Amino acid sequence: MAEQVMQDRSADLKIVGNGTSNGGVFNKVKIVGEGEINGDVDCRSLNCTGTLEVDGGLRAEIVKATGTIEVTGPMRGEELHLTGTLNVRGGLQAGRAKLNGELRIDGGIAGEEIGLFGSCELNGDCQAERLRLKGSVQTQGTINAERVEIGMFGRSEAGEIVGGQIRIAPHPTWKWVSLFKQWGTPALQARVIEGDVIRLENTVADVVRGGDVHIGPGCRIRLVEYTKHYHQDPHSEVGEHLNVWRNE
Repeated sequence: MAEQVMQDRSADLKIVGNGTSNGGVFNKVKIVGEGEINGDVDCRSLNCTGTLEVDGGLRAEIVKATGTIEVTGPMRGEELHLTGTLNVRGGLQAGRAKLNGELRIDGGIAGEEIGLFGSCELNGDCQAERLRLKGSVQTQGTINAERVEIGMFGRSEAGEIVGGQIRIAPHPTWKWVSLFKQWGTPALQARVIEGDVIRLENTVADVVRGGDVHIGPGCRIRLVEYTKHYHQDPHSEVGEHLNVWRNE
C-alpha cells in the first residue's frame, strides 16, 4: 500500500467581503465577512468574523470566531473559542472549547474541557472530562463527564447524566435578567442521574443514584438510591429513597 504524502501547510486562505473557495490543507484561514468553502478544511488556525459555511469537515488546531459557523461534516479542534451561532452536522471533537451563543450539534460532542454558554441543542451524547453549561440544553442522549456543572437559565432536558461530581441548579443570576425570567423558573428533566457526588435543585428525574446525594429545593424524584449520605430539602418531593450497599 502506497504511503500518503503529507500535504504542505504553508498556504493561507483569506476571504474578505463575500467569497467562495475550495477546501484543502492550509496554515491559516481568515474570514472577514461571508465565506463559503466547498470541501474539507484542515488548518492550523481559523479566525472568522462574520459567517462561514463549510460544505464538508473542518479540522483546525485553534478556532477563534465571532458570528456564525455552519459545518456539514465533522468538526475537530484543540482549542475552540466561538461567540455566536454554531451548527455542526457531523459531531464535534475538541480538547478545550468555550462556545457562547446558540449551538446545534448533530452527532454528539467529545472533549476534555467543554464550556457551553447559551442555548445548546444536541443530537447525540456528550463525553467530556469537565462540562460547564450556563443556559439551557436539549438532548435525548447521555451527558457523561467526570465533573458536570449546569447553571440553568431556562428549561433543559437530558436522557441520562452520568459523572463523578454532578451539580445542577438555576444560575444564581437568572432571576435578575428580564429575558430569562420570561422563560419561567429554570428546571431540568432527565430519566436517570448517576454519580459519586450529586447536588440537585429544580430537577425532575425518574431515578437518581449516587454515593453522596443532596436533593435541594424544587426537585421531584421518583426514586433515590444512595450508598453513603442522603439529604432532602423540605421543598422537594421524593417518592422513595433507599440506602443501597453495592457489592464490588
